[in-house]
Amino acid sequence: MQYYIEISSWNLLESFVTESISPFSFYNERDFGNNLSRYLSGNKEKVNYLILSSKDLGGEASLLIDDNLLDSSCLKPVKRLKTVFTYPKTIYYKKGYVKFRFRTEELKNSLIAESRILLEVKCLEKYLSDFYVKDSKSINWKGLSTLSDSISFEKYNYIGYDNRYNKIKGAIVGYIRGSYTTSDETNMQLQNNLRNLKNAFGGLNTQMMMGGYPDELEIKEQLNECKRSYLTYFNDNSSFDVIIAQYNEIVKLANLRKEDASHWRKKELLALRDEKEREITILEQEYNSHDLQRELNQIRNEERRNGELVGKTIQYYKKGTRQKERKDYLKQLLSDFENNEAYYTLNKELDAINQELDTNKYDSTIAAIFTRISDLLNELIKVASNVTSRGNINISYIMITEESVHIMGDACDSEKCYFNLLLNHILNNSNNRLSEYNILQFIEQTAKKFKDTLWLIRQME
Repeated sequence: MQYYIEISSWNLLESFVTESISPFSFYNERDFGNNLSRYLSGNKEKVNYLILSSKDLGGEASLLIDDNLLDSSCLKPVKRLKTVFTYPKTIYYKKGYVKFRFRTEELKNSLIAESRILLEVKCLEKYLSDFYVKDSKSINWKGLSTLSDSISFEKYNYIGYDNRYNKIKGAIVGYIRGSYTTSDETNMQLQNNLRNLKNAFGGLNTQMMMGGYPDELEIKEQLNECKRSYLTYFNDNSSFDVIIAQYNEIVKLANLRKEDASHWRKKELLALRDEKEREITILEQEYNSHDLQRELNQIRNEERRNGELVGKTIQYYKKGTRQKERKDYLKQLLSDFENNEAYYTLNKELDAINQELDTNKYDSTIAAIFTRISDLLNELIKVASNVTSRGNINISYIMITEESVHIMGDACDSEKCYFNLLLNHILNNSNNRLSEYNILQFIEQTAKKFKDTLWLIRQME
């Protein structure tokens, strides 16, 4: 047998947040969902009960519920209304046992479009094939409007069941999503090896820019290990051949740089640059150039602020003012200093040294090769990360009892141990909606339990 529930399109959309429909009062008191997820749109909705009918009551939308989704012992007929029933519990949707009627095609399309922009609406796509359009005449029975909304004595038991059901469902969905997208141990090792290789090349780059020399054996061992792991999943290893060739070129250039006199010249240039910079600093201190420049900058900043006050970019001090005369005097002093023969010569010599240091014929080529290798490794990491180990997930090893939920699969003992600890801690201790603070508390508390439990397991081994 099938039953209808009249519902507004907005309340219907909200029902896809939890994949269920509940009496109105449940939404304000449960530990999940929006606490104003539904609103009472008319006489056919009550606070503590769902109103079901064996006939479509019309309206803009209706749920069509198969009686297999209902607890028949809780379905109570309404006196004087033979086709109307009250139901005090949440009805959980199940594919193939629920359908959704819309009065018009526009209403259906509008709800689908709205779901695309609401992050909370997660499972509407699952039921799209169960949407249909039918303009059903609205029935407004007087007896329904006077139906008493009596207290449901079992309401809090039902809400407690919903809270537990939601947490278990969320845990299972989270576990399956994680299992579906995770990689097996071999693939994870490949990704780690590739990242370690990239970091090794990054460290080598820094080392060589400081005048160091590559440890040829260590890098080649890492390259060969990554290449072997990569061939487990992919037939094309051409990228590794390119990286090996590029690395051999780095070694070759490093040897040339080591033998080249210009390598030793670089050390001489660095020492000479330090000497020239010291001489320039001494001259600047003698002429007090920094203080002069600071005072000149202060006057220029005042001119900018004055300009802003009158809507201009800058307003210069007028000729004859004290600030203008001081500004011109400071500019002349600084110009004389910068054109001083000794200061000018030292700066020219320093520029020449820096130019020679920046145009090292080996360093620029080596840096370009390192960039190329980094790009290739990033691409290899991206490809390896897209490999998933499982296409179909077997959930038969998830054991659910009245008291707990346990994973009995082929994961390692430590993974199963911590997952089961965390899941059951949440189920047994969460009386409020989850928050960042609560999540951190769960992690801290379960980590302590996990440490003690792991110690006991190792003792038993």
